[in-house]
Amino acid sequence: MNSMAVAEIIGTLEQMVEAHEELLETARVKKHAIIANDLEQLTKYMMTENRLNKRIGQLEAERGLESTKVMAAKGVYSRVAVTQKQLMSVVFEVEERLKLQQLHEQLSKVVKELVRVNEDNQQLLKQSLDFIQFSLEIIVSPEDESYTYSNPAELKYGSSNAGRYNSKV
Repeated sequence: MNSMAVAEIIGTLEQMVEAHEELLETARVKKHAIIANDLEQLTKYMMTENRLNKRIGQLEAERGLESTKVMAAKGVYSRVAVTQKQLMSVVFEVEERLKLQQLHEQLSKVVKELVRVNEDNQQLLKQSLDFIQFSLEIIVSPEDESYTYSNPAELKYGSSNAGRYNSKV
């Protein structure tokens, strides 16, 4: 039972690594769509990411259930999610331990890179929004508005910036 259950965990972890690698590749190509302002492609990539995230959630639930079974077979019961360290403490076959460790390291590496690429994409989107806000401010500002100091007593009534778009509000 134990060896079969560990093999199931290994299979699930391999699928998780695959799904995360696909998610990473999608995030990388999404960067080009952001830069090119290709909304159609961006929407397509976001739908792919959504599908992959759902799949990863399902795989994580499977991995958790399988890990709980292995722990229970060894007489260890837990109400919280089983960690990699806890799982390794009950797996004694060398090949299984090495494979679990390898997959854990591989998954961690892919997730770290995914976080980095997503942070880059988030920064690109923020810059795009900042540029749009700047462009809107230029479009809606009166032509006679001076960007230098003017005497407040000489300002006309109702010439405030109340109509300006402000995304930070």
